[in-house]
Order: sequence, then C-alpha cells, then structure tokens
Amino acid sequence: MERDKARIIAVAQSKERARQIAELVNRTSFSAIHTHDLLGALFHEPNLLIIDPTSWESSCRMILEEFESRDYPPPAVYLIGGGLELAFSAGPALGVISDDEHPFTLGEKIRMALAAQRIFASSWKRLRSAFEKHFMDRTEKLLLERTGVRVREDRLLALRRAIFARGIARLSNSPQELERCLADPSGELDLSILVTRVVAPETYFWRYSGQMNALKKLLEGRCKDGSDEIKVLCAGCSTGEEAYSVAFAIKEAFGGGADFHVWGTDINLHAIEVAKRRRYTNHSVRNLPERFIGRWIVRDQEEWVVSEELERHVTFEGMNLLGGDTESWLKEHGPFDAIFCRNVTIYFDPAKTRLLHELMTSSIANGGGYFLGSSEMLLKIPDGFTAVHDSGSFYYLKSDAISAVEEEARLADEEAELEVKVDAAYRSGLRALAKEDTRGASDAFSELEKLSPNDPRTMTGAAVLLSNEGREKEAREKVLVALECEKVPAEAFFLAGLLEERQGHDSEALSMYGMALGQDENFFMAHVNRAWILRRRQCIKAFRKEMEAALEILRKSPQKASWATGGLGFDTILRMVADALAEEPN
Repeated sequence: MERDKARIIAVAQSKERARQIAELVNRTSFSAIHTHDLLGALFHEPNLLIIDPTSWESSCRMILEEFESRDYPPPAVYLIGGGLELAFSAGPALGVISDDEHPFTLGEKIRMALAAQRIFASSWKRLRSAFEKHFMDRTEKLLLERTGVRVREDRLLALRRAIFARGIARLSNSPQELERCLADPSGELDLSILVTRVVAPETYFWRYSGQMNALKKLLEGRCKDGSDEIKVLCAGCSTGEEAYSVAFAIKEAFGGGADFHVWGTDINLHAIEVAKRRRYTNHSVRNLPERFIGRWIVRDQEEWVVSEELERHVTFEGMNLLGGDTESWLKEHGPFDAIFCRNVTIYFDPAKTRLLHELMTSSIANGGGYFLGSSEMLLKIPDGFTAVHDSGSFYYLKSDAISAVEEEARLADEEAELEVKVDAAYRSGLRALAKEDTRGASDAFSELEKLSPNDPRTMTGAAVLLSNEGREKEAREKVLVALECEKVPAEAFFLAGLLEERQGHDSEALSMYGMALGQDENFFMAHVNRAWILRRRQCIKAFRKEMEAALEILRKSPQKASWATGGLGFDTILRMVADALAEEPN
C-alpha cells in the first residue's frame, strides 16, 4: 500500500499540533508520523515534511536551508497553518496547504509531491554542482523584467543560494527547469521570494522624521481641518512601520476627527502579515518620539502593539509594483494625497525606475507629495512637479492644479499665435507708410488696435499716423506711452527722436536715435539723423562715423524704401549718404 512506500512526517512546535497535522494526512491513503523536532525529523531522511512554522518561522527556515550540510536529498515540504506568507518566512517549500483541505485534494497533492521528490532525489548528487556552475543571466533578466529588481554585484552570491533553495523547494531537476517555472505566470510567487532574498530592507518607526514633519505640513495646507478624506500610499512598506508612522503623523496633525486611510504594499507577503499583526520589537520602536507611546502604540510584555484605533485606518496588501495589476489598483484606490516610495528603486535599473516613477506620479492628487529615499531622485521632474525642501528633507510637490500647467501651455500657444498676428499687422502698416499708402497703413494699424490695444507697436503705429497728419502733440503723447511699455520697438524711439528734433531738442533726439539703434542695429536712418545733428554741432569726426556706419549697413543689406526715409528709395538714400561723406572730408 501507499502507506508503506513513503516516509511522511508532520512537524509543529507543539506535539499536539503535530499530531493534528498527522491526522489530516491519515485521512488520505497515506500515513504520517509526527514530531516537534524538525532536526530529528530530517535525520530520518523523510520524503515529505508537512510543517506548521507558526511562531518559529525563522528557525524553521534556517534548518530547512541547511541542505548543503546534508548528504541525503532534501524532502518535499508543504507548509500549513497560514497563507502564502509562510513561503517567504519559513524556508523553501513546495506550497502551502490548509487545515480545511479535503482528504482527496490533500491526497493528490501528497501523491504528486512524492512522485516529484523521487525523481528529484535521483538527481540530487549532480544538482548542487549544476546550480553552482549555472549562469544566472536568465534568472537576473526575469527578475528585472517581472519585478524591476536589478541584483547588485554584492548580492549575486545570495541570489545563487536563493535560486538553489527555490530549486529544492520546487523539486526542480535542473536550473533550466526552475527557470522555465520562473518564466511562467505561475512562477510569480517564486520570483517574489527571490526578490526578498536579494534585497535587505531595514525599517523602524519614525525613521525619517523630517519627511513625516514635511508630510504633516503638506496635509495641513491641503486639507485644513482633515474633514476631507486623506489618502496616503506607502509603496514597498516592508513590515509596516512606515505606514503606521504616517498614520501617527496624520493623527497628530488633525486629531481624532481626521478622515484618512493609509495603504501599505510590499512584494514580501510575510512582511505584509507582520504588518497586519501590529506587533513590534524594541528595535522597531527605538526612534519613535515619546509623545506617541501610550497613545497609538502600547507595550505588551516584550512587544509593542499598534492601537486598534489606527488599525481601521491602515490596510496592507501584497503587491509587485511592476506587476500587471498595479496600474488598475492605483486607479481604483487613488489619487493619493501623498505617496511614499522610499528605497524601492535602488534595486531597479533606469528603465524600470522611470516606469515606476511614472506610475506613482500619475497617481498623486493635485497638490500632493511624492516622497523618495535620501539617495533617490527623479532624474527628470515631471511637468507640474517641483522639488520642495522642508523640515530637513525633500519631496516632490504636484501643482495644486495640474491644469494650471496645461492652461499655461495653452495661454502660451495663444500668445504666440497673437504675437504672429500683431507683428504681421504692424509690419504691414509700416510697409504701407513706406509706400505713402496712408489708407493701407490706417487699416493695418486699426486691425492692430483690435488685436492688442495696449501693445507698444499699436501705440507706435498710431503715433506715426498722427505725426504724418501734423498732430505732433498727440503723436508725442502716444509715443511716450509706448516708451513706458516692455519690448518697445525701434520705430518708437526713432519717432520720439524725430519729434524731439523738430522741437529743437537735439540732445534728446541724439539719445532717442541711439536707443533706436540699441533695439535694431540695422536701423540706418537713426545713424543718418544722428549724423545731421552732429554736423550741425560741427562734430565732423562723429558725423563721418555715423554716416559710415549707415553706408556700411546699406551696402551689406540693401533695403527697400522705409517710412523713416520719407518715401525716398534705397538708391536715393545710398547716394545721399555717399555725397554727404564726400562733402565732409577727413
């Protein structure tokens, strides 16, 4: 009978619990003996162990992973007494079964496990060498693609050992067989376990006091009295200390009336179960300010327990942040007033880091904050975010209304389009004046008035028309208003110079013509008019310098007639300048 073909041992910390597990097996077509001594059970070289590791997970894992010190093949292992988190905490196992397992279902699982273990045992002598020599490139690639984790060089040895342990847990006959398992969607749990073996997170309460204080200020500014629901995500929360610290901060900021919820997620299901239990050691509480102790966390013998009052505000879930369901989960639960994603991307490559940051930042509410680790930063700060330094820490603040960024861009486009139309109307009016087409100039400047009545070009165009009509006082008033604006066109300074010169104010005219050249160095008529004033003052060298500058401009870039030339054509102006220079030799 099958009862005589295999050695099955039930193990638990208490003999009574071990006996209960053995009875579950005995209801199938198999039989089991029981013990509370795991090392002793292994000494008997069992084919299958069914272990309840509750409250001694670490010891259980340590014993099971000491396979290198034993010559005989490791047994198949099933864990019982909890959920999938046991696979993270209690060592290599084929899977997790429940006390409610139907005898037929349990019997089939035992049958398959024993069959796999027999094949595995026949390969055991060569497996150790095969795993030691195996190139881990594909496994590293799978970890990177599926979880985002890039294994650091100093963790490669830990990865190799973890791969061997998973091979034993899966009863794999070769490294390649394990890799095929990892590549399959059913290998998600195995990949997650590998991740926890190659990353070494450390966490404790109020670890980053600066960011907690910055969070309080951020939320106080956003939520005022806390009556609006506050939502915070702690991605990569490990065993929950960070998420509970966030809850402490919100309680302290808003008091008992705060409506808030904190989500903590982590790929390590065992860490999530620890967080749900709310029980912590002195090590975890060592940095927590005294003001929180006794209020929201209390001592219970050798442990510290987070209050039930906070429990209803904090939810923990297992999650691979780069898994296929993350985006939909974020949309369902967000947007968040703050997201903590501390020391998660230090194991990621640049592409996965960028992808994760995009997921997180797109899930933050307007006016919310994105908190990273002290050694992490956004290489490219997304539109609408700014880096904020507060309370000795930093975070990224999302604009209070991201639509303001979009509105700014829209307004910029509209302004650019308007600028094109305004400049076109202005230039059209100047060309009409150069042709002495007063009607055309008037129409162009009227259009300019409709487009942008306060633009200095609009006022300059109107002033030129008034000047041509002999209404110099009105022209002067108009151009003076234009000169008070930003981005004054060269023509405004030139017209002001003309009006000053007609009033006999040569010094003021020289200054205005000079400013026209400051705006447009090719405004040759400003040089010409300065030259005439200087000749009247008998400053011949200065006169020649201005005329020579005008002549050089005209020769380098022949221009059409300009309103500033009084309708005179290019050839006429060029000859006039040349003749003036000939009349006044050096």
